[in-house]
Amino acid sequence: MNTSAIADRRRPRAVPFGRVERELDQLWAGLEGPDGAAQTRALMANVVAFCRNRQEEAAVVDDIGTIVARHPARVVVLTAEAGSEAHEVEALVAAHGWSGDGGEQLCGERVMLRTGGQGSRSLPSAVRSLVLGDLPTALWWATPEAPPLAGDLFTELAREATQVIYDSMAWTDPLRQLVVTARWIATNGGQATSDLAWRRPKLWRRLIAQMMDPALAPGAIDNITQVDIEHGPHTLTQAWLLSGWLAFRLGWQPRGGKVMAGTEVSWSFEWEHGTPTVNIRRLPEGESEIRSIRIATRVNEQPVTFRFTWAEPGRLQGVAEGLSDRVVSLTGPVQSRGALVARQLPDHTRDRLFESAVALARTMAEAVL
Repeated sequence: MNTSAIADRRRPRAVPFGRVERELDQLWAGLEGPDGAAQTRALMANVVAFCRNRQEEAAVVDDIGTIVARHPARVVVLTAEAGSEAHEVEALVAAHGWSGDGGEQLCGERVMLRTGGQGSRSLPSAVRSLVLGDLPTALWWATPEAPPLAGDLFTELAREATQVIYDSMAWTDPLRQLVVTARWIATNGGQATSDLAWRRPKLWRRLIAQMMDPALAPGAIDNITQVDIEHGPHTLTQAWLLSGWLAFRLGWQPRGGKVMAGTEVSWSFEWEHGTPTVNIRRLPEGESEIRSIRIATRVNEQPVTFRFTWAEPGRLQGVAEGLSDRVVSLTGPVQSRGALVARQLPDHTRDRLFESAVALARTMAEAVL
C-alpha cells in the first residue's frame, strides 16, 4: 500500500505556484514507514538546481534519486529557457522514494519551476519562498556554463546559498571560464564552493602523494623536472586543477605558458629547486577523464619516472620506473554526477586547498590567454 502511494506521488503534478507548499505537505500525508508508523519529513538540505533547457532539466531529474537517497532534501529545479518568451512561472511538484530492505520510503521532494528568459528574473524570489529556512541551501549550477556568466541571476541565487556546486567538465571555453569563476571564488564572501571536476581526480592526488612521499622516495619531490598529463575530451579543467594543486603544494610559480597545435598546453615554473615544466595534452577520443600522468624526477641522484594510469575502471595504478618494480594501486568507486553532488552536500566549510588550486590555475590560464 505504501509503495503504490509513493509511486503515485512520484508523478509530477502541475500546480499554481501559490499552492506549491500545500502540495508538498500532501505528499507526506498518510504515508507509513516500514514499521507501520507515519513517515516523518526528515530532510537534511535544500538543493536548488539551475538549468537552461529541458534536456538539462531531464538530466538533473535523473540525478535527483541518487542525491536524495544519500542526502534527503527538498530539491528545487529551475529551468529558464532563453529561447522561450514565457514570463509566467510554471510549477510542478513530485516526491522521490528510496527502496530498501524495509520497503520503499519517501526521502525527498521536488519542485520544478519553468519559465522563459525574461521570467528568470522572478526565480530568486520564488526560491526564497520555497527553501526551508532551518536547513542549509546548496546552489547546484547544473549547466555547462561558468556560473558568474549568468550575471545578476547567479548572484542573487548564490546569495541565498550556503554553498555553490558547479561542474567545469563540459565548459565550451574552459580557460576563459576558469578565469571568470576563479575571480568570483576569490571575492564571494566566504561561501563554500566546489567544482565536481575537482572531486573526480581525488584518487590521482592521493596516489601521487602516496608514491612520492619523501619517506619512500627521498628527493623525488625536490627534483621534479617535468610533468606530462594526458586527458580525454572535455577534461581540460580536471587536468588544469590537478596541475594547480601540484604547483600550489610544491610552491611553484608560473613563468609562462603556451598553447601548441590546439590540443596541448605547456607551462614553465620556477622554484628554489629548478624550473620544472608541465605539459597537458588532449587525446582525440576515449573517456572524458584524466588518462595518464608522467612525472620525471631524481631519487638518490638517479633518474626516476613515476607513471600513473588506469588499470581498470575504478582502479588507479602507479609505478616508479628506475626505483622499484612494485606497482601501487588505489581503488575507488566510479561515481555518477548525482553521487558526486550527494557527497558534496554535507561539506559546508570552505575547501582552502581547492580555492588555492583554483587561484593558481587561474594564473596559469591567464599566462596563455
